[in-house]
Formats: sequence, C-alpha cells, structure tokens
Amino acid sequence: MLKIIKYPHPALRKKAKPVKKITPAIQRFSQDLLKALVPKTGEPLGVGLAANQVNKLWRIFIIKMPDDKFQVCINPQLLKTSKKTLKDLVEDKHFLEGCLSIPGYYGLVDRPIKIKVKYQTPQGLSKTKTLTPPYSSYFQHELDHLNGILFINYIKQKKEQLYLADKQNKMQPVNFPSSFS
Repeated sequence: MLKIIKYPHPALRKKAKPVKKITPAIQRFSQDLLKALVPKTGEPLGVGLAANQVNKLWRIFIIKMPDDKFQVCINPQLLKTSKKTLKDLVEDKHFLEGCLSIPGYYGLVDRPIKIKVKYQTPQGLSKTKTLTPPYSSYFQHELDHLNGILFINYIKQKKEQLYLADKQNKMQPVNFPSSFS
C-alpha cells in the first residue's frame, strides 16, 4: 500500500518527470495510487492525489471528475485557461482548498474557473476535456503538485487567510506557520 507523505517531505517540492511509455508497472502504480486515495474501508480521503504525494516523481495524478468517478491522468497538460477566476464568482461559490499532504489546513486559491486539459489514461488513450469548478481547481491543484508547487505557496504569496480545521471541522483562521516555507 502506498503511503501519503506529509509536508515538508522534499518530494513535495520536486518536479515530476514525464511518463515516456505506459507500461504494466505504470498501470499498476495508477491502481495503487487510486487505492491510496480511495481505500476499501469507505469514503475517499480526498478529491485528488499526485504521484509526488506518495514519493514517486512521475507525472501522474488522480482526480474526481464531474461524473463522480476518479480519473487517472498521465502526463496531464493545461491547454487553455479562462480569464475569470474563482474570485469573480459570487462568494457562496468560493471554496477552500486543502491537501492530504498538509492535513487540516485550508485556504482560498484564486484559480481560473474554466480550463481545457489534456492527459493520457492508463490504457494509453489521449483525452481532452473542459473543466469548471470545482473540478478545474482539482486538476490545477494536482498539476501544481507535479511541478513541486503547494497550495500554501499561493496563500502566502497572495497574503490570503489560512484556516485550520478544528475537531468539529469548523474553519478557524490562523497565522501562517513559520514551518510553511
């Protein structure tokens, strides 16, 4: 079973390498990544998981798609983004991002709301899709992981509020921890 690594593990800051060929090992890894995100014991742990988060530097991630199924994306690319961002939406459509590698912390990351993407499936098929919130944010969040970028980078850079979930899962505003660089 793959283990999700936690910040500040160095693999979270490294850029993943493209998958040159979809081999049986890549297909097995894709299934193992899915099992790490959606354990048999119940609910998914999150809405996405990148290879970096299990200490593998391959350009592979899994995200929840609009059909409520999880999709393995190999060598994902962002082809086009809208000028409109999440902050252009009415406030009740805003949502906070979190990360399985930085448990408990959340923040608003102002990302393009409509994106066109391309990726390969574990079967080697090339797919192109247009995604809108929240799926567009899921894709961009996981793509950032493959580039060694974490959501806390945006929170710090834009001086946005960082939140920590309490025991009742209520968001409490917190100062940016000095350990988050």
